[in-house]
Amino acid sequence: MQRGRDVPPPPRREAGQESARQDGRSISEAVRRVQRSTGGQILGAEQVPFEGRSITRVKYMDDRGRVRYMDDPGAERRSAPPRSDNDER
Repeated sequence: MQRGRDVPPPPRREAGQESARQDGRSISEAVRRVQRSTGGQILGAEQVPFEGRSITRVKYMDDRGRVRYMDDPGAERRSAPPRSDNDER
């Protein structure tokens, strides 16, 4: 008797599933950053295209009850090293 035949193969991952998981993670990270920096109540978040890339737009309510938006550029924008051609002397 062959034991492996009764076990179904693991489900295949689609190519977009990995990027969707990363998008979800970056949205939740952006929400945490905005909540920490503003102290406001988070109302929603979405990824929007901006200048050929995706940014995360977070909607929150500030301490005065006003609804505000904050755009989080994402990891690739924050971790970019400073450019050498913009040295200020």
